Amino acid sequence: MNDVYPNGSPHPRRNAGFTLMELMIVISIISLLVALTVGGMIAFGYKLAREAAAGGTIQQFALALNQYYNDCGRYPPTPDDRTQNASVYAVLTGDLDNDGEYSPEKGKDIPTTHRSWRRPYMRIDRRRSDAMGNLLDPWGKPYRYFENEHEAPKCLVNKKSFLLYSLGPDRQATDATREDVIDFSKPFNKDNIQNWENE
Repeated sequence: MNDVYPNGSPHPRRNAGFTLMELMIVISIISLLVALTVGGMIAFGYKLAREAAAGGTIQQFALALNQYYNDCGRYPPTPDDRTQNASVYAVLTGDLDNDGEYSPEKGKDIPTTHRSWRRPYMRIDRRRSDAMGNLLDPWGKPYRYFENEHEAPKCLVNKKSFLLYSLGPDRQATDATREDVIDFSKPFNKDNIQNWENE
């Protein structure tokens, strides 16, 4: 004898709702999507915060350089090793022996070479500098500096000023020459954070 179900069909009628297993799968997928989205938003926010911090430090560094210029009549020279900024940072802070203290009397550069040097132009920040005395960007690389007025008088960008920049999130730059520095079509330069407007 065949069983006949109330709907007249030989097969049982299935309820229209989800099973517990289906609900668990759907909830798992939604949770995964939410986690990926929130994680991406946090990472993006962190990236923006570091870029803003680099831009803020560049503004402070530039202000200190301009105050130094007002007193001394020129900007500090470009470091011999342009991947470092320790010599420029030392002249601006007065920390000439890299001991974390303002000490102009201990060094030969102040006031002997820079007789018009008036004050520390920038605060010493040992938390953001390395053992060599370089001021570091949020990605752990030294800010880079290039003085233009004496070393590149025919340059079009910041002619009587300086180039100051961070390598940005990729921690790299194509900057073997001054022309490379300002060319954002060069590899690794697109995310550099700088003190000049692109031309």
